[in-house]
Amino acid sequence: MSTEPSTLDPQAVNDRASRVVTDNVFETLLVRDANAAITPHLATGYERVDDTTWTFDLRAGVTFSDGTPFDAEAAAASINRIVDPDYTTQRTSYTEGIEAASVVDADTISISTDGPDPVLPAQLTSIPMVPLAASSPDFGQALVVGTGPYVVSAWNRGRSIQLARNDAYWGPAPELAGFEVRVVPDSQTALSALQTGEVDLVFDLLPEQAALAPKVSIVEAADFSYIAFNTYAPELADPRVRVAMNLAVDKETLAETVYDGHAVPNAAQHLTPQMLGYNPAVQAFPYDPDRARTLLAEAGFANGFDIELHVPIGRYSKGEETADYVAGQLQAVGIRATVVKHDWNEYRDLGRVKGTEPDAFDLKYGWNSNEWFDAGRIASHITCGGSSSKICDPVVDEAVDEASQTFDEAARVAAYQRMWAELHANPYSIYLLQQQYIYGTSARLDWQPRPDDTFFVATMSLGATA
Repeated sequence: MSTEPSTLDPQAVNDRASRVVTDNVFETLLVRDANAAITPHLATGYERVDDTTWTFDLRAGVTFSDGTPFDAEAAAASINRIVDPDYTTQRTSYTEGIEAASVVDADTISISTDGPDPVLPAQLTSIPMVPLAASSPDFGQALVVGTGPYVVSAWNRGRSIQLARNDAYWGPAPELAGFEVRVVPDSQTALSALQTGEVDLVFDLLPEQAALAPKVSIVEAADFSYIAFNTYAPELADPRVRVAMNLAVDKETLAETVYDGHAVPNAAQHLTPQMLGYNPAVQAFPYDPDRARTLLAEAGFANGFDIELHVPIGRYSKGEETADYVAGQLQAVGIRATVVKHDWNEYRDLGRVKGTEPDAFDLKYGWNSNEWFDAGRIASHITCGGSSSKICDPVVDEAVDEASQTFDEAARVAAYQRMWAELHANPYSIYLLQQQYIYGTSARLDWQPRPDDTFFVATMSLGATA
């Protein structure tokens, strides 16, 4: 990996550097299988009792790696911990609408919501279960205890994290006895380690490195790159300015040059046609710098303006290069964007500052993952009260509210299609690309990557070196 986790508390963070470890140490009530279908896991079944109440039957005989039981008390406490308004978490989009969990009996919990919550099963694929010991201030640092197939055996800060097979695991024993996650910020060093057999898997192989790996696995990701606007900034308040900035960026050339064809322009929505809520009438903004200049002049910015574009170092494949590319495209229509680069852990916190608060980024580069395969995943980014939102549009809020208050799938699709149509007229971001994940692997590694960016080492095996 290119970056190191700040914590291994799986409820606190939601970045890949952490999940590479925590996906294998902690588990969820429900999980998506290799075909993206939601299936039981720590819960063996569930039922919607009424519009605001669900019950979940828990798997018997499961223990945490410290020997304490995973039971209804622990499951309810896990839910209540992450939804507690005093608890700081980056997983707020996974908890919105959940009010509380309570114990029904030793093997059953009840979850209440503040209204109909049609995406609750999807949310629960992303809420890790933690032990009662998670109340300790050491949890996620010196204390890392889950129910999963692996345990953390050592954390050498800044260098590596070692994991060993959990011999008390409730499920099938994974084939690999252990694995190590190394922190290697330099992409060439990572490739060299792969070529010499020091490592078996490199995440975010650069496009130009793909032909140099012993093997490569490429998957169309449920990840969409974008540059979020702070619409509360005076320069960005007028929708014409934000439409102009979308028109100023040549996404086709970005995909073909910076990404060497390993990405495609997205259709101005963080969805693919197979995902719930996709609007086929909404299309990518064309590259039209002349129209962009006209709109800027109409909005009172004929001479452009100065602004900052913030990007993390080393987190996203070609992220810094993309930010520089977009800054150059904006410069061509008169917008003078200065690229500001941040350490990942610093950026992760600063980038979530809401647009109404001081120090909010005016322009923020990132990737939005949609492992729900549902338009509801983006609500926290684009609603007036969203936890990291920098826009407030009553039409968007009305559509999101309508979609979130019904279990009727056709009604949800119609509402989200209206949402994306509005976010095309009143953009919340520069819509860039649907990304590909490029994984470099050793010849001996047998593994099929997933589009939802999860990493279950228990699905990996090692064969003979080819």
